[in-house]
Amino acid sequence: MELLRQTVDHIEEVLIDATGEIQAKFNAFAIPRGSLGRLEELATIYASIKGTVDCTIKHKKIFTMAGDHGIAGEGVSAFPQQVTRQMVQNFIEGGAAINVLARHVGAKVVVVDCGVASHLEPQPCLKIKKIGLGTKNMMIGPAMTRKEAIRSIEAGIELIEEEFKEGIDIVATGDMGIANTTTGRSAVWLARLPWEQEVGGSNPLAPTISIGIIAIFLLSDLSNYNDEILFE
Repeated sequence: MELLRQTVDHIEEVLIDATGEIQAKFNAFAIPRGSLGRLEELATIYASIKGTVDCTIKHKKIFTMAGDHGIAGEGVSAFPQQVTRQMVQNFIEGGAAINVLARHVGAKVVVVDCGVASHLEPQPCLKIKKIGLGTKNMMIGPAMTRKEAIRSIEAGIELIEEEFKEGIDIVATGDMGIANTTTGRSAVWLARLPWEQEVGGSNPLAPTISIGIIAIFLLSDLSNYNDEILFE
């Protein structure tokens, strides 16, 4: 908990292009104003964070976080839970789609065991940050304890600090775990976000998607959700 508190306390506000230098640099390009679309917006945010218009992106990291979900026991996925471990090995061997994309942009893939439902041995490209052997079935009770949830956040903070030693300019994150689509939809529901913001899983046309949605609305009666309890 202390690491999380310290990290939150040190988060600083970012002033987007406070001096106007970034927009001035874009205006100097021989292109129509705003023609880069969101790329221009993202570049402005990045340069504002770095504090210079002459920033570069050299050190790129992709954290691929793997963990199993207890809700898989309800049959919400088209694939068995063992596939999570198999996919972790695929990430390690460089054979997954994210590895191809990473090679294309020159990024390092960091595979992390956050809670795969089996024991994995540390490897040069695999970090062990295991919170447990998967989560509990949220149809029966809480998927995680408050302590486990906080530990999960702190594991992410630790990853950034560890990788920062060899340099980080930009980070992408992703997760892998059978039944993660159902847990993702649950998070969308709890955050009251539009459903279309949550993408489909490995088999969005399968009947299991209906099972997953039914599970979400059933678990809403089992959950005592309060987004203000984290720092109580």
